[in-house]
Amino acid sequence: MDQLNWRTLIVIYIAISGIWGVLAKFASDRINNPYTMSLVAVTGAWLVIAVLSVPRLTFQSKVGVLAAGVCGCLGGLSILLFYAALRQSLASVIIPLSSLYIIVTILLSYIFLGESLNLKQLTGILLGLLSIYLLAS
Repeated sequence: MDQLNWRTLIVIYIAISGIWGVLAKFASDRINNPYTMSLVAVTGAWLVIAVLSVPRLTFQSKVGVLAAGVCGCLGGLSILLFYAALRQSLASVIIPLSSLYIIVTILLSYIFLGESLNLKQLTGILLGLLSIYLLAS
């Protein structure tokens, strides 16, 4: 994956995430417990990540490892919340709405990481929000 450019990686991510969304709804309709659904899904994800990552592991920064651990905990909590919501509504509603997390990421990146926002990026964000509104309403 390290050899692929970010544009190729994001296209692959979008395709896989689209398939994932359909499978997540299919599975959650058949597994009545969001905790079971989350555990099975995270275990599958962990196995893929472990197989692909083990040869490349390095622990250069204790702060980085701590941040990654907190990231994993937040991801686990978000997965539980996501599958609970998905169990109660349509995938075509929940998945676009779950994409609103990007607003939080953008704002926190601007505030804490010093990332800049230009008019073109802000316009893209607004169009993205409009698309989510149109898809979910």
